[in-house]
Amino acid sequence: MDIVKITMNGYGCEINRGIIIEENYKKIEKYLDNVWIKNLFKELEKETEIKILEKEYGLIKGDIKIEVNDITLIETSIKSLEAFVNNEKEVIEYPNTKDIIITSIQHQEGVFSDTIFVLNDDFDLNKITLLKKDISNRVDNLLVSSLYCGLYYDGELIPMTDNITDLRMSRLYFEKQNEKNKDKEF
Repeated sequence: MDIVKITMNGYGCEINRGIIIEENYKKIEKYLDNVWIKNLFKELEKETEIKILEKEYGLIKGDIKIEVNDITLIETSIKSLEAFVNNEKEVIEYPNTKDIIITSIQHQEGVFSDTIFVLNDDFDLNKITLLKKDISNRVDNLLVSSLYCGLYYDGELIPMTDNITDLRMSRLYFEKQNEKNKDKEF
């Protein structure tokens, strides 16, 4: 039996993307002046109905430490971990809709995951899979590239926590896809 502790810390972000109808834009317009609320998207959801498409949370750069039975097995940058474990990559495409697309990006710094779990067997680093996502904007550029947002052990997701990070920067975008000159970035 092994007790495994995985800690991920550094700089990353929470990205939320959804769709609202144009009439509901006025209900959340007041948040354009105050994007410094942690969990901003939850506040927006209280004001109006948002069809949620994406919710991602993870590291852009930082470190990971894996301890087994209080012995440090690996302590390296999250990017370097890719050389030691299995990797998967996904691309999150921009939605196609006639309504307004709202995207919030909240950059954060601190501890993104501090998880302890118990295994009935011996820990095997070969059973770790690191999931990295690229998130596209409307013109197929990358809004965020290489967001390390999932770590799996033997196919099971190791949860990330977001309550021990500090908000560093926020951005809120409202875009109407079929009217280029009316795009708004805040």
